[in-house]
Amino acid sequence: MFRFDEKEFVAELDRKREQQFLKRVRDYDEQIAPSMRLRGYKRIDSTERTVVFTFGEVTFSRNRWRKGKKSCYPVDEWLGLEKYIRYSPELIFHMAKHASVLSYREVCRTVKMAYRLEITKDAVLKSVKMAGRLFSERERYRLFRGDEQPKKIQADKIYLEGDGVLIKTTSSNDERHNTDLAHFLIHTGAKKVGNNRYVLENKHEIIHTSHEQAKEELIDYLCNHFEITDRTLLITNSDNGKGYSRRIFQEIKKVLRIKRHEHFWDAYHVNEELKRFLKPYPSTLLDLAFKAIKNHQKSLLQTVLDTVESLTESQEALDNLNNFRKKLLRNFCDTRPPKLRGLSSRGIGVMESQHRKVTYRMKHRGMYWSIEGACTMARMILLERIDQLYNLFFGSWRQEYEEFRDTGPGAGFRINHRPHKAVIRKRGHK
Repeated sequence: MFRFDEKEFVAELDRKREQQFLKRVRDYDEQIAPSMRLRGYKRIDSTERTVVFTFGEVTFSRNRWRKGKKSCYPVDEWLGLEKYIRYSPELIFHMAKHASVLSYREVCRTVKMAYRLEITKDAVLKSVKMAGRLFSERERYRLFRGDEQPKKIQADKIYLEGDGVLIKTTSSNDERHNTDLAHFLIHTGAKKVGNNRYVLENKHEIIHTSHEQAKEELIDYLCNHFEITDRTLLITNSDNGKGYSRRIFQEIKKVLRIKRHEHFWDAYHVNEELKRFLKPYPSTLLDLAFKAIKNHQKSLLQTVLDTVESLTESQEALDNLNNFRKKLLRNFCDTRPPKLRGLSSRGIGVMESQHRKVTYRMKHRGMYWSIEGACTMARMILLERIDQLYNLFFGSWRQEYEEFRDTGPGAGFRINHRPHKAVIRKRGHK
């Protein structure tokens, strides 16, 4: 008795789908012919084209029409196929979506296994580059529509966090660098959706290889999407590193004309710095330091640091202590816990978990990126996680953009939109 051959059955279904597709192409060619003639076109000939779709590689014939010096293939337009492109728009999207999680070679293996299609690493790279082009076009489209304002969010509290992700990049001359991805997160609080499970409301993330560009996009988003009132409280959180200090968030507060602002030095980073610095010393000092932070007792923290100084023997260790003391005491006001400020800790200090989706794909695999490619991939990752990547490729904005593109730039283009440089660090330097 023969067993059911699932592989052969799937191959048979593939052949049937191909025949159904070819019939649809013929039917469309016949259907569109009368309207093409009414528009003054004449049929010239029929030519073949081979395209790889999500359902297989298909060679099909379609009619070519001409009006004066202009030639066109109605079937190609119907299928959304550009000239000289071997892959269908849907398959290009699928490749880009997989690339936001997998390496390009892994995407090729996945497509071969799941779609039974042979694609190349270069094809995956081109799909990512197409996403980069679409990001640029969508930004221009947004500026074209500068007069149309979205409905603004009314919230008493706006949470804002920022941090950098250091990734490996290469320049045009193949020189290797470390580049900072500036990452900002906006939300309006954490909502409980299950047992010990919360989601961030009105969450929006911004990431860019240029800190200045990311900051501009952040301010632009807050201005256009939030209703700022006298009751609005801006709650910010960061590791107080370069580009994410209290001063940076105060600048944003000033631009938005927000009167109330609470800034936090991220508790996780504070605790990690204390653990790292006090590791060589008695554990009781670390316990007292944690207690000083928890109860916001500056005098107790100073006592701990004085004790550490008395135990320090080398000049190098003493210099490190003085630097650590200055940083800790200078920013001590930012360590005051939310409870002592009359706030809930829920929704504060969530950036590290939001980083993971980017670091998993871009940092922890030893990969090198071009500056442009790094920016595109990071933005793709953010969109894919909120199921918005499809809209980048097939959203209604693309059709509207084609119409806007011929009308000239909108008011938004009169603003300075010169590109900003990425923050690049030579390898071996911090």
